[in-house]
Amino acid sequence: MSSREPVLTDSKTLNEVVNCLTEHIPIPTQGKCEQQNIFEILIRAATQRDSIENTTKVLKKCSDKQRYSLPFR
Repeated sequence: MSSREPVLTDSKTLNEVVNCLTEHIPIPTQGKCEQQNIFEILIRAATQRDSIENTTKVLKKCSDKQRYSLPFR
């Protein structure tokens, strides 16, 4: 039995999911936080069963001011 590299890595899977969501589900933002960052935050929060607020702190994707302007907060 030979060992093989996985076809999809975690980062490749995340990129594919974020690209698909960005293409098909536009989210208007009220701040400077980019749509790609919003989806990364939502995906991590869902997969880690964490809050959106804590996830933004952990990922450091948006500043405090930007976090409070997210439309789903």
